[in-house]
Amino acid sequence: MIRLGRALVLVLVPVAALADPVKLELEHLPPALRMRAKKVAAASPIKTPKPLVNVPAPVPPSDPSEPASVRELRERIAAQVNLGYVVDGTTVSAPPPTAGFGTVANDSRRDAQFALTRAYGFGEGTLSTHGVGFDSLSTYFSGQFQLVQTTQTYAPLQAGADPHGNIAEPNPIATWFDRSGFEPRAAYAEIKDFMPQPYLEPLRVRAGELYIYGPWVLHMYGANGAWDGKSVHASIYAGSIVPDYTIDPLVPVTRAGVAGGSLRVDLDSLVHVPLSLEAQTLALTQGTNTDATNHFQVLLAWHPLAKISITGSARALSDRWVNEHLELKARYSDVTNLIVDVTHSTGDDWLWDPTVLEPDPVAARRYLDLGPVLPQLLVSARAATLIAENIDVYLRGAISRELDDSSLETAYTPSYVEGGGALEVRLRRQIALGASILTRETDIDDPTASEIIDHPNVADPIPQSASSQLGERGFTEIGTTARMTLGARKFSLLVEVYGRRTRYALDYCALETAMCPSTSDTGIETVELRGGGRVQMDAWIGQRLRLFASYEISSALDFEPEITGYKSLRLMMEGRY
Repeated sequence: MIRLGRALVLVLVPVAALADPVKLELEHLPPALRMRAKKVAAASPIKTPKPLVNVPAPVPPSDPSEPASVRELRERIAAQVNLGYVVDGTTVSAPPPTAGFGTVANDSRRDAQFALTRAYGFGEGTLSTHGVGFDSLSTYFSGQFQLVQTTQTYAPLQAGADPHGNIAEPNPIATWFDRSGFEPRAAYAEIKDFMPQPYLEPLRVRAGELYIYGPWVLHMYGANGAWDGKSVHASIYAGSIVPDYTIDPLVPVTRAGVAGGSLRVDLDSLVHVPLSLEAQTLALTQGTNTDATNHFQVLLAWHPLAKISITGSARALSDRWVNEHLELKARYSDVTNLIVDVTHSTGDDWLWDPTVLEPDPVAARRYLDLGPVLPQLLVSARAATLIAENIDVYLRGAISRELDDSSLETAYTPSYVEGGGALEVRLRRQIALGASILTRETDIDDPTASEIIDHPNVADPIPQSASSQLGERGFTEIGTTARMTLGARKFSLLVEVYGRRTRYALDYCALETAMCPSTSDTGIETVELRGGGRVQMDAWIGQRLRLFASYEISSALDFEPEITGYKSLRLMMEGRY
């Protein structure tokens, strides 16, 4: 076979050489072949069965170099604990001239009227759960405690004094700093999305010790039902007020009842009108240090443009309109904002809050009793902008005017003109320097004929009619700050220095002057200069632990030269889990 193949080759090669030469060039392109795509039937998607138990999605592992968030919404249990310690102190260069007793037992300086050092420990904690035991159930608990040593005064002849002649002296401010103990602030349970009907999904119910935000922030025991719909928001609540201002825990307290509700309608989602309307109502019954009253408030919010919003409200007390407020917010650019507030109040408004309308026997222990409320008009404006991406500028101005035509004027709502501003420059990304100034001129009565006559060796009471002549006539305060920040929730350091000049009215005059003019020499200073500073440190260790420290100091008091100044140290540790 091999030999036969070789013979054929020898014969065919000469024959091919004698034939015509073959052209190797293509005269036309070969036809393109197109194949029809095969049709494949699409598979129908497989339906995933609905799980019997709602299992939260897995949380991706976080970068350990980044700070932890304030609250992870997927966490079922969250807790926060704050522990702190405060030391307030002062020193005296000489005994006060008007002193009469000491502060602690076996104190050689029996003529000091106050404790030179005051220290106390405090703490607060919160615990919240979401979906524990029941998917629609959420709980929240918050409380605070304090450990304080009660101030002892030297009063050997007073009933209740110990063998050393000392007796506990309560603090002028009522409930907290005069005793140790634990005080719950909030403890409630809330259920939401617990109804099988889909249209009842916005309904939620909360019950326990909680806060209600209506015409006033109320602390109450009771229940609150709310509807958080897309266009309609409504709530109704009822219960009793928590006695936050109890003077003596041993004295029985009659808690006042409270009931109210609110309704808000957003017209933007209904008829595409940038307007929302809200009405709020509140009713209080008679209780200890509480008057029976009815309150009603209406609010209107309008957004005519994307950068302009107008909010107005009016509040009624016992069928009388007692307070009106108008707020305008405007944005000129992404970094320039303007806010204007106008507030008008009448003499029928409450003194401090809805629970106190008339002066009561314990008002002086809870607040500064500065006289009755008078009609007042307050106009304020605030503006802020950013220059060159590293200079923040803030300006503020306010005018307050009493609207009472009678001669009754008090120090509660004096007329004044106020102006100020602040500037902060960021030198680098972590360092910033700032400065601020604030000044106010108060229009109070200071006639020479109304000054209080200073009788020698006689304790002169302050007459009620002299309330309008008391207080400051004006002040000017300047300050500067230096701030270093290494990042959000990492480390920050703040150093602040301030100075303040205050001018007081001349309250007393000499007895020997017939008309008691202000030119009489009483030796009482009317101008006070004070300065001070603060150093504040805020550091995060890891993702859950925060340390905070603050130290404040002030200069000597011109009106009390024996007091060389005040010092305060605050230490706090915060843990989040």
